[in-house]
Amino acid sequence: RILARWFIEQYSYPPAPLASLALLFSEPEPATFETPTGKWRVPKATYEDFGKAAQAWHARGNGDEADRLIFLFCGHGFGYGVLTSLLFADFDFREPDAWDSALDLGKFVAGMETCAAAEQVFFIDACRRPHGDLLPPGAAIGRSPVHAKSLPRQNYSTTRNAPLIFSTGDEQPARGRIDGASVFTDAFMKSVDGMAARDDNGDWRVNNYSLLEAMSHVSLRLTERHFPEPQQPQGGQARAFDFHYLERDPISPIYLVRDGFACGPGELHYEVGGTPVVRPCGEDEYEVELSLPLGGYGFTLKDGDVELARAQQRAAPTFKKARLV
Repeated sequence: RILARWFIEQYSYPPAPLASLALLFSEPEPATFETPTGKWRVPKATYEDFGKAAQAWHARGNGDEADRLIFLFCGHGFGYGVLTSLLFADFDFREPDAWDSALDLGKFVAGMETCAAAEQVFFIDACRRPHGDLLPPGAAIGRSPVHAKSLPRQNYSTTRNAPLIFSTGDEQPARGRIDGASVFTDAFMKSVDGMAARDDNGDWRVNNYSLLEAMSHVSLRLTERHFPEPQQPQGGQARAFDFHYLERDPISPIYLVRDGFACGPGELHYEVGGTPVVRPCGEDEYEVELSLPLGGYGFTLKDGDVELARAQQRAAPTFKKARLV
């Protein structure tokens, strides 16, 4: 829901603006999804409903080679590289045809090459544990509602650019959280808000490589203290392309530290757009993270009227660190 709303409300790519968005949900308590055009009942994410949605998606992108298609899956999966199964809401290990309710991602991506749209982006937020002893060698790992064919682009003038962006590495789990968005979603949202932006062209844009860099940074910070192997996104099969244009200056973090000393107890004083801000610092805080608009900032750490330390730093993508001294 968070990602769908971002695409509706904020996604900006002038060469191919957002024309449509299709959703499938698997939720314990189904609810409608509200957009500017009304409240929508969202189909359950069964394989059958996905197959219909995927074929309709293929048809919508089949009108123009300049079209862009974006696929996003957030759920459970198995696999290594493109040998990946994505499991739908009706998947049941106990059924003899269980893997008919899974998507064979490799076959699906191959089949989508028959679509005219030359740019296709696949975001996969799912575990990538190998199938292991679940399946014998050569067994089906799912199916695809769109089939591959030889010479899929023989009638088109452009080759396809189809990056696969996984939330985690091969043989690794993807981390969800019971009290909020998944690690992938949190990293994506912070990255497109500005951490992944570059102004090389005179405006702020997020490209596929800067997006992966920023998401890797956020994912590492969210997971490195809790797991022996932090979650790190991976990407492949892509040429460079612009993904999103920012309509305002980027938001990015400044990390404030005191070289091994706690930042608190105390209060951090600074200004944002001319408005004074006072931020309490606890005695167990060794790093203070502030997400701030582009620009220069001065920070003063105080304990009451006593000044403890100062720092100056510029907020700019991907992040900046400053030492309070």
